[in-house]
Amino acid sequence: MLKQRVITGVILGILIVLAVFKLPNQYLALIFAIITIIGAWEWANLAGLSQNSWKILYVLFLGIILLITWLYAKPYHANKIFLVSALWWAFVVIMLSMFDSKWLQTEWLRYILVASGFIVLMPAWLALITLHKHGPNLLMFLLGLVWIADIAAYFVGKKFGTKKLAPTLSPGKSREGVIGALLASLLIAFFGAYLLGIDKSLWVFFGILCVLTALISVAGDLYESLLKRSAGVKDSGKILPGHGGVLDRIDSLTAAAPGFVLGVLWII
Repeated sequence: MLKQRVITGVILGILIVLAVFKLPNQYLALIFAIITIIGAWEWANLAGLSQNSWKILYVLFLGIILLITWLYAKPYHANKIFLVSALWWAFVVIMLSMFDSKWLQTEWLRYILVASGFIVLMPAWLALITLHKHGPNLLMFLLGLVWIADIAAYFVGKKFGTKKLAPTLSPGKSREGVIGALLASLLIAFFGAYLLGIDKSLWVFFGILCVLTALISVAGDLYESLLKRSAGVKDSGKILPGHGGVLDRIDSLTAAAPGFVLGVLWII
């Protein structure tokens, strides 16, 4: 399983790097939109929309939102969307800290999970293409930051993890793993600040932003775990060998991207 996971991850990584640096923004936006729409289908399935007709409507609605956003959203609209998304993820952190397994049997949680797919997926898509407009290096840095934080959390947690982070939601995650992810993100932050040419007077702020981004990416991972727990499944899909579904690969990024864009555009 680990070998298959690594092979798939390497192939995906190469394809994404090529797309980020070689494709014009509009083509990358289209590719990311397709990925987002596939994620929306998985989300609808996990959130309990059992009939295909409802799933199709869910995906179509998101597709329309993406198209309207692409055609009409101005920078100040995007900033408001990112702010709303950041506030949403702050709410998610609070909700997850209070999580009770009894919630899985309630209707209100199902309604939140269904509706939140749009709040999670659309701002993340917009954040990624906004970063790409400001420079492929910025987008690549965010992707690398999230990937490295995720890898660090996995291996540090596997080696040193003893204290469970959220045992009822994701038994495999540990507090030690999160600490490993935060330390890795801090190291990457200063390396990235140098490569991106960020003024040295702003390095501390950039480091804080990267650590917060890595931290909120954990919330994205846990929120998808809640979504999967509500559906009683291990993976969001089977489209990616060794990884599961699209949501299993972008869960951390959906949480990290909007807040990172808000912060990094203020810094630079």
